[in-house]
Amino acid sequence: MYCKFLLVFYALFIFSSCAGYQDLTGESLVIKTGDTASVKYTADAFHGYEWVVSSNSDRSIAKFIGITNIPGSNNKDNITQVFNFKGLKKGKTIVTLNYIKKNDIIAKKSRTLNITVF
Repeated sequence: MYCKFLLVFYALFIFSSCAGYQDLTGESLVIKTGDTASVKYTADAFHGYEWVVSSNSDRSIAKFIGITNIPGSNNKDNITQVFNFKGLKKGKTIVTLNYIKKNDIIAKKSRTLNITVF
């Protein structure tokens, strides 16, 4: 079990060093202090849904620096939302993202993203 954890950690570490954004299937992100890293999610913008950052347990560890929406090939296709984070200091923080339709109060889905900065 411990070996599997280390293997996953090292794999995330290697991917976090690469340029560009990461298409992570897990809900974890590893960032070196001072570097930026990204995750991407798909959203049904045609029907009004988007992912939004709703909370960050410790903004002094990692900062949400912006989002880029990449459209699909036509208006009815899902968009890809790229969330960019910057590692500020060593530690861990938990970012919550909600999948919500514009003007709705309750999110359709919610995800947590565990960010580790080293």
